[in-house]
Amino acid sequence: MVRYVIGACVASIALGAATAPLFAAPQDGARARIAAYRQLGEKFKAVNDMLRSGDVQLPLIRRYAGQIRNSAHNQYRLFPANSGPQPGVKTAALKEIWMRPNDFRTAQDKFARQAEIFQRVAMAGDPTAIRTEARKLGGTCKQCHDNFRAESD
Repeated sequence: MVRYVIGACVASIALGAATAPLFAAPQDGARARIAAYRQLGEKFKAVNDMLRSGDVQLPLIRRYAGQIRNSAHNQYRLFPANSGPQPGVKTAALKEIWMRPNDFRTAQDKFARQAEIFQRVAMAGDPTAIRTEARKLGGTCKQCHDNFRAESD
């Protein structure tokens, strides 16, 4: 009986966490998005710094590659309706995300596919191949930023 009660509690919490962004205020959605992409950027920067410096720490790169891959698959939930540019909501996300959802989804899909490839290559451990795939991954980031993100000041 206890196992069923615990299971129901866990399921309820998981459902609440999964649906929370649907009921969040627009600024909460933007904040969650900013935090998620900031963490993703930190991991990707750390990988690139290691690759540039020649201090390739494979266990760390592998861990970051897995986190980048997970972020790439979680990004789809970061753009709920009404979380885009609005008065009082600071975000670099352009309105095109919500005006051209199919194009945006295509860009997200490219990033997610490349993150998968990057993780596989990182797990294989060849620094030259990791560098190559990191550049490709960065290219998918840039493509999305060029089309769907406001320039930073």
